[in-house]
Amino acid sequence: MLNGIRYVFPRIHLLFCFPLSQHIRLFRYFHRQKFDTLDHALRSFNRLLQTHPPPPISAFDKVLGAIVRMGHYPTAISLFTQLHLRGITPSIATLTIFINCYCHQSHMSFALSLLGTILKMGYQPNMVTFNTLINGFCINGMLSKALIFIHDLMAKGYPLDEFTYGCLINGLCKNGQTRDALLLLHTMEQELIRPNLVTYSTVIDGLCKDRLVADALRLFSRVTSRGILVDVVTYNSLIRGCCSIRQWREATRLLTMMVQGNVDPDDYTFNILVDALCKEGRIVEAQGVFAVMMKRGEKPDIVTYNALMEGYCLSNDVSAARELFNMMVKRGLEPDVLNYNVLINGYCKIEMVDEAMVLFKEIRQKNLVPNIATYNSLVDGLCKSGRMSCVQELVDEMRDWGQSPDIITYNILLDAFCKTQPYDKAVSLFQQIVQGIWPDFNMYNVIVRDFCKDEKLKIAEEALQHLLMHGSRPNVQTYTIMINALCKDDSCDEALTLLSKMDGNDCPPDAVTFETIIGGLQERNETDKAEKLRQEMIERGLVNDEKR
Repeated sequence: MLNGIRYVFPRIHLLFCFPLSQHIRLFRYFHRQKFDTLDHALRSFNRLLQTHPPPPISAFDKVLGAIVRMGHYPTAISLFTQLHLRGITPSIATLTIFINCYCHQSHMSFALSLLGTILKMGYQPNMVTFNTLINGFCINGMLSKALIFIHDLMAKGYPLDEFTYGCLINGLCKNGQTRDALLLLHTMEQELIRPNLVTYSTVIDGLCKDRLVADALRLFSRVTSRGILVDVVTYNSLIRGCCSIRQWREATRLLTMMVQGNVDPDDYTFNILVDALCKEGRIVEAQGVFAVMMKRGEKPDIVTYNALMEGYCLSNDVSAARELFNMMVKRGLEPDVLNYNVLINGYCKIEMVDEAMVLFKEIRQKNLVPNIATYNSLVDGLCKSGRMSCVQELVDEMRDWGQSPDIITYNILLDAFCKTQPYDKAVSLFQQIVQGIWPDFNMYNVIVRDFCKDEKLKIAEEALQHLLMHGSRPNVQTYTIMINALCKDDSCDEALTLLSKMDGNDCPPDAVTFETIIGGLQERNETDKAEKLRQEMIERGLVNDEKR
């Protein structure tokens, strides 16, 4: 009997030491784990991969899901390859995770092929898998394919759920189809599928961005009347929308509602208000918001300071902006290039270029990298102060530091050369531009306007021809400047020829164009031609009833 007991108990002891028991404990351990970093998740995945026998696929799914939530899609895909090489059979959850990865990497063909793999393996796809694909179509701007896919699902009897509608609504809003998103939201409610706050907030944000703030506020009222607690994200969208259409009273009311509803405004809330008020020149009110922010214990960041500094500079109060800059530094915030840019631009606008150059040197001393906006402000300031030799040095420095002049730089230089330098330099610069960088309409308008003023019509005509030859369409302003110059040069017939070409070049003339050439014809006493153009204006609807 004793021997029998001795025989059994060692066996029981061996059972607890058997690798399978370690495997079970390891499996339970991983299911309790929270993966906060990619490195932690990768170590855990490798440990699972080295376990023999391999643990259930759900343990791998937990780690892979954490990696995907961190946004490391390529890493997750490479780990999926390792599973395949080890012969570990994926579950439908595993395959859905990788469908999600391919969707976020814009590889929709691979995502769809994995759906085929699911079916071949005998798994029955569920709405989680289908919604992952629908979301993939939406985030990649393939709304039409998403709708076709949904119609196929509905035909097969799959019911649409809250997430399906949410994906479509988010896709429509991102595509600028906010009205359609609002209609779909109404459909969702009629189908008795209750949208969550994220879905409502997405539509509200889209409506505000499209300046349909009245619709956004109506939807907001409907949401709050249903007892749904609105968060700071929704309020921020509405406040930004109200500020964009200058509904300051409504923006203030929303801020009051936030506080009364125990929703704490965040830095972004105050930054929206400060920035909007400053852009409107309402500096005193912006200062008031800044003071409230400080009183509530919110710490202004460099974005807040930047908005207020920009407001001072727009009011030409650069000294106040500089004081605020100094205050920011004293409070331990490190200024970035954008902060310096605001001051540099402000000093250049009030012709204090030397002060701007001091700040420019300070940027270098702090090992910050000036961007193209920094250089453009300085180039503009130097050009307007007539320091063209310094401009050349600055442009050369730009190139040395790997910053190529952009279209704005060239516009500034062209305008300066046309006004202060011999025209051969302007022509040379224009030729340099058209070889390297594609000019914009403003640049052409500078050339056409300034050369036409000085009766350099040939150069202006060459600029216009260059636009047409390279498949670009001059805008109405370009044509009108040219027509005006031709009329003043007593070349009304050429002006009429150019007018006739505008419609063919998909640039119909406006009332100013017609009035310009009519005035030229009347000065030459060609009243018949002038009257004919007047009638054409009436037919095009370019003359109001009073003028008729």
